[in-house]
Amino acid sequence: MGHPQPTTKKSMNQPWTIRKALFWAGGYLQAEDLPDHRLSAEVLLGSVLGLDRPDLVVLRDQSLDDTEWMVFQEKVLRRAEHEPIAYLTGKKEFWSLNFQVDPEVLIPRPETELLVEEAMRIFCSVPGPKILIELGTGSGAVAVALAKSLTHAEARPFLATDISRGALKTARENAASHGVGKKIQWIQGDWLKPFSSRFRWIDVLISNPPYVSEREMHHLPTTVKRFEPLRALFGGQDGLDAVRTILSQAAEQLKIGAWLLLEIGETQGKRILELAEQFHFHPSEILRDYAGKDRVLKACYHG
Repeated sequence: MGHPQPTTKKSMNQPWTIRKALFWAGGYLQAEDLPDHRLSAEVLLGSVLGLDRPDLVVLRDQSLDDTEWMVFQEKVLRRAEHEPIAYLTGKKEFWSLNFQVDPEVLIPRPETELLVEEAMRIFCSVPGPKILIELGTGSGAVAVALAKSLTHAEARPFLATDISRGALKTARENAASHGVGKKIQWIQGDWLKPFSSRFRWIDVLISNPPYVSEREMHHLPTTVKRFEPLRALFGGQDGLDAVRTILSQAAEQLKIGAWLLLEIGETQGKRILELAEQFHFHPSEILRDYAGKDRVLKACYHG
């Protein structure tokens, strides 16, 4: 099916109202087999007009100006190609906070909030300030959520790394917009390589590393596989390349009794527990998300 050419309201007999624009976009996206066609249309138009979805109903007879209509059409056409809504609107909610996102960063997922929850439990159960590092921070969602939630008494300034300069730029902007820019130090580098391994100094290490296996990559939704950064998804043939690297490096730099939290794939729990044991992490356990799927390795470094 061919895409309609953008048309301004000046060439139409009547202006495009919110109602008409949503009707056109919903129908077009449905014809392109988008399962969430109506929701997509509403979210995209709301982002163009700066309105919440309920406002679109109240103001349904309001007209779009030429620029608004052209921008909306362009976003709808991109959505028809399965580009993620978050990239089209430039934002995604995580931990009840809005984060700027772009194709340089993985879109934050609700299940990743389990990392934040568990880190909060660790910080609250062990007295005194602790040194925390997040590896592969991406948009900075996890680090910013923790910086917003923890007090100065619970945590020293956080450290967050990413190998992507573009991702760190986005993360810095998110931290600044949420007022925690001075609480997080951003470092470009590959996992723990930027840090010295000559002594043990880390209390809590957190990461949502790439863990999608070669086989699983073929079955990812188009919206993920075509648009989200491959380096943040692909974890090698079995999906565990980054996990092995992090476990190996962490075993050299974590304090005895320090904690490691890693997001994992839902089928990887048993193998990751075996790997954790090999690198002297115990006790260790696999935590399930709210869908009942294996989601996070929680492991204590025993030395």
